[in-house]
Amino acid sequence: MNDELARRLERFLAHRIPEVRCLRVVALESPSEGFSQETFCFEVETERDGERHRRGYVAKREPVAGLLEPYDLEPEFRVLHALCDVPCVPAAHWFEADGAVLERPFYVMDRLEGEVPIPAAGPGGAGPFSEAERKALGPQVIETLTRLHAIDWRSRGFGFLDPPAPGREAAQRELERWTRRIVQSRLPAGPVVREALLWLHRNVPCSPEVTLVHGDFRLGNWLVVREGGGARLTGVLDWEMVHLGDPFEDVAWCISPMWRAGTPYAAALLPDTEFLECYGRVARRALDPARLHFYAVLSVVKMIAIELTGLRTFLDQRTRDLRMAIFEHQIPFLEALLAALRGWLAPDRPGGV
Repeated sequence: MNDELARRLERFLAHRIPEVRCLRVVALESPSEGFSQETFCFEVETERDGERHRRGYVAKREPVAGLLEPYDLEPEFRVLHALCDVPCVPAAHWFEADGAVLERPFYVMDRLEGEVPIPAAGPGGAGPFSEAERKALGPQVIETLTRLHAIDWRSRGFGFLDPPAPGREAAQRELERWTRRIVQSRLPAGPVVREALLWLHRNVPCSPEVTLVHGDFRLGNWLVVREGGGARLTGVLDWEMVHLGDPFEDVAWCISPMWRAGTPYAAALLPDTEFLECYGRVARRALDPARLHFYAVLSVVKMIAIELTGLRTFLDQRTRDLRMAIFEHQIPFLEALLAALRGWLAPDRPGGV
């Protein structure tokens, strides 16, 4: 399979990098971490002026069945292509909608250096970062998020993302999107989820601004290079859910208890209050506890909707990926978190939002 895929990629790239000779795709591999799009990492070996060169790329391909179906890779590609000058954003070069090339639509982007720390505690129960790494990465993560939110999406031509009007529309759209996915899964939503949806519909907040929203900005979607005495953020991955909306949606998702890797820290990096204060200061954006709490509750509903979608693909036998089946056992834990956020289990709200 990999040999045939490599040959197809070679034919595709030969027409897009015509100035080189002897183009070869080598070191092709498919990382197993991703749950959504199919990801292929590879290097392109070329010859120019008698010298051989290698450059790393990543191909993202629409899956047969996945967590965020139905898929449309083109908007994601267009955003990445337009943000090629922004630090930590992988430059996307080529998009192909013709399934005859690689069976399904795909795009090719640069491969950035670094590893992806996963949001899970290590064998000893500790998080993925040392104290020095946490102190180094925390400000970098916040600065990167505020930089994305500060992008002038109008001048970048992102009107195709259908911007919501300032006010309640941004929050209302996201609530409707994830409610619709729960319904489309044709799987029962428990009483905690139903109550949370009713509460969300009654408490849709106003947002005075519309910004670019990554949609999945969190631990597990970052590339990190570990260095002596610290660490460096080198990339932000998985832009499938990029849209225009309320920046607090990204903040609440990032600091959610879902992504703490067994630590008491937001994103396994900083205490909640420190993370939020730093974000507010760097972004020059006043924190709104009510908006943050709305998106904190919506974040868990969103994750339940994603897992129900994945479980449905497995039950319909459109995928044999057993990770989709495991969601049936993970959803009760998400429901418990949702109950805690709604105040059913404790008087204090977890996650500081």
